[in-house]
Amino acid sequence: MCGIAGIISLNERQFVPEVAQMVSVLQHRGPNAQTVEVLAGCTLGHARLSIVDLKGGNQPMFSANKKHCIVFNGEIYGYKHLRDLLSIEYNFTGNSDTEVLLALYQKQGIKMLEQLPGAFAFALWDTENKQLFCARDRFGEKPFYYAISSSGNLVFASEIKSILASGLIKPVIDLNSVAHYLRKLHVHPYRTAYSNIFTLPPGHFLVFKNHQLRIDSYYKLPANQLQISLPDAITEFKRLLISSVEKQLVADVPVSAFLSGGLDSTSIVTIASKINPEIETFSFGMGSINEVPTAKNTAALLGVKHTELHAENFDIADLLLKMNQVYDEPFADSSNIPSYLIAQEAAKYTKVVLTGDGGDELLGGYSFWYQPLLKLKKQIESENSLYFFSYFMLKTIANRFRNVYRPIHFFDNKLNCLNDWKKEGLLKFHTGHTGFFTGEEIEKLMVGKALIHEPIVKFATNNSPDDAMKLDIINYMPGDILTKIDRASMANSLELRAPFLDKDLANFCISLPYTLKISDKENKILLRRAFEETWIPEVRAGRKQGFGAPVSTWLQLPKVQELIRFYLTDKNRKIFNFLNYSEIKRYLKQNDYRLWILLVLAIWFEDKS
Repeated sequence: MCGIAGIISLNERQFVPEVAQMVSVLQHRGPNAQTVEVLAGCTLGHARLSIVDLKGGNQPMFSANKKHCIVFNGEIYGYKHLRDLLSIEYNFTGNSDTEVLLALYQKQGIKMLEQLPGAFAFALWDTENKQLFCARDRFGEKPFYYAISSSGNLVFASEIKSILASGLIKPVIDLNSVAHYLRKLHVHPYRTAYSNIFTLPPGHFLVFKNHQLRIDSYYKLPANQLQISLPDAITEFKRLLISSVEKQLVADVPVSAFLSGGLDSTSIVTIASKINPEIETFSFGMGSINEVPTAKNTAALLGVKHTELHAENFDIADLLLKMNQVYDEPFADSSNIPSYLIAQEAAKYTKVVLTGDGGDELLGGYSFWYQPLLKLKKQIESENSLYFFSYFMLKTIANRFRNVYRPIHFFDNKLNCLNDWKKEGLLKFHTGHTGFFTGEEIEKLMVGKALIHEPIVKFATNNSPDDAMKLDIINYMPGDILTKIDRASMANSLELRAPFLDKDLANFCISLPYTLKISDKENKILLRRAFEETWIPEVRAGRKQGFGAPVSTWLQLPKVQELIRFYLTDKNRKIFNFLNYSEIKRYLKQNDYRLWILLVLAIWFEDKS
């Protein structure tokens, strides 16, 4: 993966220093080369992490006819097959997937996106039509940001810090995005923390011509309409996943894999080890977060080279400040810290790593989210009188003791979410069930009025767990999971690849009904039936651990307490220009995740506002 940047202006040579500066702050994404190219009406910049065609894949890259020039961040999996098909009409000069994009555009124009596989964000300058064409992959694996300067020039980059480095954009904080962050730990995936800096949404493209901006989508989630038996689904799922892993193992440098005790990474490594027995795997341990023992046993069974990575003597307070620099926007998913540390350690050994990301959303892996939805759906549809009696009794208890026993507030919030389901359906319930601060609490916290951005719903709903999984694929996955792993890995010049997000595999999984993914007692049914015979007993029986961090313990650390005092008790801190001091004081003694959210936000405000 790489970093891209550019400015579209008739005075293109005027902005060479600005683009050079934009590229320089992206050096972590591309340490192998930083290049700026000046064209008529456009200045493009690229920071390269060399993975494919090490000698011939430098960017910005021109097409064979010199009419098009591209900067590209990502990988086109299966590009060699596409190259063979295109070579009949296109005169390739190298062996990179970047040149395949140029050939596709020359042949198909914007329609090239309809079948384009991979994880990508690119910007292509068409010298004939004097237009910029940009696109982002379907699920948001690779980032793309843009802004319009006061003089009407388009500025774009892989990260917000690069846009700000141009000096052409004075950022304006978006209170609506702050409100969404307080609700969900991250900024809405279709917006940024600034009202005048924008993100190109996943599955969308952008065309900029004659100072006119056009943005449109090229991808929609498939409907859950595939009628297929479980045995047939298993056969097709295995075929597609094996094909995806095989394509993602292609590189001109060694490809490794993360291996935890989870179902997803174990399945990926099981497949990868059969294709490439020399693959090296990595597991990670950090204090109470330890996936090493189970991973070690799996690696031994598969006979692969395995390295145990450990983060020792880490300073959570220092890492909190570091994450503020890595993420550019407020981001309070605490697993970003172990994600950053494992990337930092892995980068000492390898440049490319396969991961299991995407498996939870596609296959029903979040038992604490999806299985309760299924159980409640059955209860509500059966109009179980005991259930509703219990609901109203518990609601009464919550109202009676809210002021006496503070933790009842969390429970009371869940009861309100249940009422949302009864009134407005599953999606409303799921949105509330997965939130942190309530709408009422956010309203009290904010100095000004803010509207919490609603989740994007661009699919036909059926009021089943299918809806929740699709909602997470469109909102939670790009906003949290994929943002987390992209920034954590690229801050360490490490490329991560997610075989579960292969275009064909993902579409197949999304089209399956939830009954092939979850039941009252089991999650990831399809994955289990496909690969459980290859897993060791600890994987089969184990609970998902992930990188969930001990936030309540971290908050009590002396240096973190110093940060809390500095950023959240001094009325002169910048956060109090946006949030109420008296309201924040209520959370200082609670030592829960909401205090962590406020601390991360206060650090960001102090640095970025």
